Amino acid sequence: MEAFEVKIDQNEMRLDQFLAQAMNASRKKAKQLIDEGKVFLGDRKIIIGSWKVQKGEKFEIKDPADAQLPRRKRYLKVYFEDADLLVVEKPPGVACERSAQTLSSTLVDDINDYLRRAHPDIEHPYVGLMHRLDRETSGLMVYTLTRAANVLSYQFKRHTVGRRYMALVEGQIKKAEGTIETSIVKDLAAKGKKMKTLPGKGPSRVGRAVTYFRVVERYRDATLIEARLETGRTHQVRIHMAGLGHPVLGDKLYGSKTVLPRHALHAAHLEFRHPVVNKKMTFNSKPPNDFQKLIEKLRSDAAGLMKKQKAAKKPIQKPARRR
Repeated sequence: MEAFEVKIDQNEMRLDQFLAQAMNASRKKAKQLIDEGKVFLGDRKIIIGSWKVQKGEKFEIKDPADAQLPRRKRYLKVYFEDADLLVVEKPPGVACERSAQTLSSTLVDDINDYLRRAHPDIEHPYVGLMHRLDRETSGLMVYTLTRAANVLSYQFKRHTVGRRYMALVEGQIKKAEGTIETSIVKDLAAKGKKMKTLPGKGPSRVGRAVTYFRVVERYRDATLIEARLETGRTHQVRIHMAGLGHPVLGDKLYGSKTVLPRHALHAAHLEFRHPVVNKKMTFNSKPPNDFQKLIEKLRSDAAGLMKKQKAAKKPIQKPARRR
């Protein structure tokens, strides 16, 4: 681990410039360390190259996996637990696992805390990640608690796991239901942080992605849909709905013009066969409070518009003639 203290003549310097100078390295190398999540100020990970450093601050270079991230005390909602599996609900704004961009404790950290409390006899609980949800997406996730249960991963690879999402999207979708089939691949021009679609259909297509959707409710300028996945590609619902011209509300990455704290996407249904006892498992989750409040607001706005339209259509009564 290396540590570098900010000197008086380096005060207010950009972090990438400071590191390059302190390490006698190129600015590109310094930026790479920042992007990889290896630069810390105390326990705080700094991932912004333009961060202004202050005199006396000490920045450390270390492996993110070894770093102690700030912990967030959260209630973990557990839907199912046995010796092999754990089904929980991921809150919005929480990462599934650590990455270079992770700034605070993850859902896996929360699960480990829960398991240590529930099973104090197990010093190092095993937690296997089977699938992922985006940090802003809420909803159901399944984790394995034994290595024997990891065969569940084959169900995900073969697309036999049933997954349905609730999503609020921009604009009014005219069709009651539909099917979207494209290929989804990494957008290399966006440095891998964004996906893109390719034209063409068929089971042999690289990155084949199929989404079935149906309209649940329509509002003034938005639509509530249920999306069922045949496949499970990165950002699948988000990129497919954006491709229709109806991006998920609050999804800045794929073109939403609606400003929200997070994109309005919730993993509401999860279905699979227990990897050890072969029993069918089905779980359903209601959207969290922020999602429900947004629906209520959209309903209220739509009801207000309908009242105005009815009032505008109401015929004007002519005054009665005096006799």
